[in-house]
Amino acid sequence: MKRATVIALFLVLVTVAVISLEVQYDSYDYIGYNPNNNAGVGVVHASFANALGSYKGPYVIIYVTGQQWHWDFYPHDKIYTNLTVVPVDEPVVFVIHSIDVFHEFFVQSATSNFTLFNFGAEAVPGYYSYIVLVFPQPGLYHVACAEYCGTAAVGLGHSWLVGTIVATANYTYALELTGGVPPQGVWSPYSVSGVGVGGY
Repeated sequence: MKRATVIALFLVLVTVAVISLEVQYDSYDYIGYNPNNNAGVGVVHASFANALGSYKGPYVIIYVTGQQWHWDFYPHDKIYTNLTVVPVDEPVVFVIHSIDVFHEFFVQSATSNFTLFNFGAEAVPGYYSYIVLVFPQPGLYHVACAEYCGTAAVGLGHSWLVGTIVATANYTYALELTGGVPPQGVWSPYSVSGVGVGGY
């Protein structure tokens, strides 16, 4: 095959891949978070502004980096591997990306919560995705990778890409878990339901 033909085919494949990625992520970008009808909760967005939409209330931000094979959460006093803390019943904006291959940041309720909570967002190298989640009650939430991301020679691999999110209304407890540096934003548990602050 001639060199020019190979280059032309390569460029066509790259163009198709870029268009496919853009179409996929543009399709996520509709209505932002709205606590009155929960529209946008669990919807992946291509920009921070679109994730929050017209919402003007308190929220916190957690940055998530996926890599083979752990999740890094920040800002805290240091980058926390596979652990972070969030307020209960308040919007949490997760800013998600990957530094190596495609991953999927997928959050589930721990079985002790007796609730169904399953949402995910792609972690893509060189790209940020944004998802707004509201954790309905205190407890532990399991984080996994829902997109196969490879194996290692010894022990590690896709199935090891797990983590924990601790949802709590207790600010003191949150500070203990994060070394005194809470998530960015305004910590305001129960701001969605207005029930009032409780402890965990």
